[in-house]
Amino acid sequence: MGVFLIHYVGLVGSPFAAIGWASVFADFGGFVAWLVCIFELAGMWKYFRAPRGTAAPDELVRDRSWSSRALLSGGTVLVFIGFLHGSYYAGMHLFSYETRDSELLSAMTTKAAAGDSAAALQAVADYGQLQGAKAVNVAAHAHVIEFGILAILLAFFQPYVFLSEKWRRIWAVTLLTGSLALPVFVLLELQWGLFAGGLADIGGLLVIVALFAMLVGVWRYTGKLDSVAGAA
Repeated sequence: MGVFLIHYVGLVGSPFAAIGWASVFADFGGFVAWLVCIFELAGMWKYFRAPRGTAAPDELVRDRSWSSRALLSGGTVLVFIGFLHGSYYAGMHLFSYETRDSELLSAMTTKAAAGDSAAALQAVADYGQLQGAKAVNVAAHAHVIEFGILAILLAFFQPYVFLSEKWRRIWAVTLLTGSLALPVFVLLELQWGLFAGGLADIGGLLVIVALFAMLVGVWRYTGKLDSVAGAA
């Protein structure tokens, strides 16, 4: 939320010369997340140092079904692809895009002041294309990592999806297919236009359908528990 508000809040009322309150709260949120990770790691360290008892086996941890393994490995690959794309974008395009951004803004001003309306309009068009290139790269980078994390999380509760293994495989493949298709076709929108946008929307639809199907499976699992004799 803090990152989202940076553009709208700006430096109004900020005691700092370079960053505003939205940036301060965004950094604070990152610090809280970092702090929680430290405590979680400390808890895991304590767990592995604790003596082993005779605890009941955890069905979620023990699950080795095909759908769980596919979602876990596929999600990890998606996150890895997202990091590779982000590294490539930062190394190859980030600074050149920033330089080009300043050049086009300057060209718009100078050409308009000189009365060269055609050149000024061309600079405006080029600036729009540059912003589009930035947008699709950021969107693709964010979506592929988000879908990867989603797939990893879904892998952990597949035992609670009360569907046959055949259908769990179908929905796992559907989700991974849509998760890869959406960011890829988002990247291609500048070259393919609305056609790529439509294919990206189809990828998003596949993810939604797969999620809904798994939700139905979880709902059926609660019914299975209720049907057990003596269960609440």
